[in-house]
Amino acid sequence: MSPIGGYDLLYSDITVKLTDGSIIKGKVNHGHDFKRLSDYIKLSSDKFITIVSEETPDKPKNVRVINKDHIVWADLE
Repeated sequence: MSPIGGYDLLYSDITVKLTDGSIIKGKVNHGHDFKRLSDYIKLSSDKFITIVSEETPDKPKNVRVINKDHIVWADLE
């Protein structure tokens, strides 16, 4: 995707499990600084990641900001 407001957009589908047992699915933008999502999670200086879920007929679009310290595992879909 093209840059928006000076930010590069490169989305990947992701599922994460948090320390409280929650499982969150959605898309995360890791930009072009990190080719792999795992590098973004491990090497980025950002303390949080933003996960955007898709809108469905029975559920509105949802945006969650997740503290990376609370991620147990992450999986690409």
